[in-house]
Amino acid sequence: MSDNTAGPILPHAPPPPPSRMSALLRRAMLWAAGVVVVFALGALANWWTQVRPKADQVADLTSQLATANEELATARPKAAEADQLRASLDQAQLRLLTLQALVLVNDARVALAQGDVSGARIQAMTADSALGQLQIAAGPPRADDLSAMRERLSLAIDEIGVDAFAAQRDLEILANSLSALAKDLAK
Repeated sequence: MSDNTAGPILPHAPPPPPSRMSALLRRAMLWAAGVVVVFALGALANWWTQVRPKADQVADLTSQLATANEELATARPKAAEADQLRASLDQAQLRLLTLQALVLVNDARVALAQGDVSGARIQAMTADSALGQLQIAAGPPRADDLSAMRERLSLAIDEIGVDAFAAQRDLEILANSLSALAKDLAK
């Protein structure tokens, strides 16, 4: 036989009621957890409504910037080439004006050699007009040379009816100067 020495099973004593302080702390913890949840939801809503669209916009702008940079990289050499072509065109236009003036001066020389004083004068005056256009187009770098050429032409125009030999010599010097200028512009 076994001895059952254990006595009757007594129920455990109920835990003591929580103190006011622990109840207050428990309530404060629940409120703090609620506040953390509300702040987390607010942060999530802020990210969803403000940060995410801005991030998408930044990504779009970054891709547009990359595309623009690629286009710029291909356009820069073309712009440099266009500038070079523009400079070549300007140089060619100056050379064309120079050759036109040279042709007019030579026409004046031919007319003078044939004894056509009025034809020589008209050709020389037309050459002066062409030299004026050339002087404007050439600008300051060649202004002094072109002024000297126009003075030489003015002397030749004044001498055409008076001293054909001196006029012929001035026109020849002018033609040589224009020829040298055309060669210089061809470089």
